Amino acid sequence: MCPISAPESKRLAIAEFITRANYGMMIGNFELDFSDGEIRYKTGIDVEGDKLTSALINHLVYANLTMMDEYLPGIRAVIENNVFPQDAIAQIEQ
Repeated sequence: MCPISAPESKRLAIAEFITRANYGMMIGNFELDFSDGEIRYKTGIDVEGDKLTSALINHLVYANLTMMDEYLPGIRAVIENNVFPQDAIAQIEQ
């Protein structure tokens, strides 16, 4: 989960930021709860017919932490500094 929530006045901008961030992501996605502004990064894995191992879980947790760390500056920029979502994404994905 993101350490900050999107205030109601910034939820549309954060929704745009998240949509732009999610485009092309290979593993996982960002989500925004419009009711309270909670932001999170979610991954999943299908282990049907296989075995869930600690290595697989570690990989998923690492992916979540890495993506949140990478995109958190952009989230903060949109919420705290009124940066346009496309500009915040451009700074991250250059």
